[in-house]
Amino acid sequence: MLGIIIGVAAVIMTISAGEGATLQVENQISGLGTNLLMIQTKSEHKAGINVRMGRPIDEKDFDMLQKNSVWMPQLSPLVAIGAQAIGPSGYKSTMVYGVSYDYFYITSRAIESGSFFTEDDVRTAKKYCVIGETIREELFPGEDPIGQQIRIDKVPFTVIGLLTEEGSGGMQDMDDIIIAPYTTVQNRLYGHQRGYTMIMASALSEDHIADAEMEATELLRESHKIKDEDEDDFEIMTQIELQEITGNITGILTILLGAVASISLLVGGIGIMNIMLVSVTERTREIGTRLAIGARESDILTQFLIEAVVLSLVGGLLGVLFGIIGNQIIYKATSFYIPTAIYSILIGFGFAAFVGVTFGYFPARKAAKLNPIDALRYE
Repeated sequence: MLGIIIGVAAVIMTISAGEGATLQVENQISGLGTNLLMIQTKSEHKAGINVRMGRPIDEKDFDMLQKNSVWMPQLSPLVAIGAQAIGPSGYKSTMVYGVSYDYFYITSRAIESGSFFTEDDVRTAKKYCVIGETIREELFPGEDPIGQQIRIDKVPFTVIGLLTEEGSGGMQDMDDIIIAPYTTVQNRLYGHQRGYTMIMASALSEDHIADAEMEATELLRESHKIKDEDEDDFEIMTQIELQEITGNITGILTILLGAVASISLLVGGIGIMNIMLVSVTERTREIGTRLAIGARESDILTQFLIEAVVLSLVGGLLGVLFGIIGNQIIYKATSFYIPTAIYSILIGFGFAAFVGVTFGYFPARKAAKLNPIDALRYE
């Protein structure tokens, strides 16, 4: 039964882990607000890398949207760059986001202590930054980081704010981040590169996301001087589309993990088949005696098939129990919430029953086909 127990528990835990990751990603996307839009240069995946297909989104586009938009009251450039941050107690490779003041409203990020930088700080390119809890733990363990300095790629920044902890989203640690004025990031860290990684926007309301998307498309086509017959050289992603994409990705990963875990169930089934074949060999005289006193082939077949099914079902029940306990142990140890998906229990237990019937049939059939006289003579 051990193979069945491990197999069922593995199926339940892997599928549930996928469900937990999906739930956390969806919650974090929902936390950004229901009216988020992300505008970036259109790209295609070629030879393993993303290749830009149009003109970079830049300051001219941002000014066009900011001055003429009706449906997008909050707009923020975003310049993302990987960098190494050095503090009093260590260093950390992380992502630095260069943004404007509106970014904090668009993404609904809250402040734990200190303050956000202001529009004046953005305009004058002050070397201020706001950090996440993961950065604080690495660079200022047990200390208050407000007012202290960190170096980001040799450029000194003053920490003026600490973000409220949000935790890991299954695929990304939302607290492993440094946020600074985009003007500072462009001038001091981004070097000679032009353009923004993207422009983030917040629609007037959830009901006006389509209006905001249409408005942004018209204004950017005008800014990029795109002819009517030509395609957009930019792309706009709304929160709904983002949820669909992440849902598809995590769904595929869940199926893949469940399929890998199911292999152990097949191994368990082969184990049951082998054990039952050995049992048939050991009980040959018993089978011959039953056949000699009138048992039919169907009686022997039923006897051994029931034994195989009972083995797999008991193993399945124990596997379900261990799978649920395993989910709770992971949650207690890592604080990663894993909801035990009901359908994962049904899949695991149903597969265990199927394995019992399928792999138990061959030994049962062999037992039923034994010749009574040969069986009675077997030593």
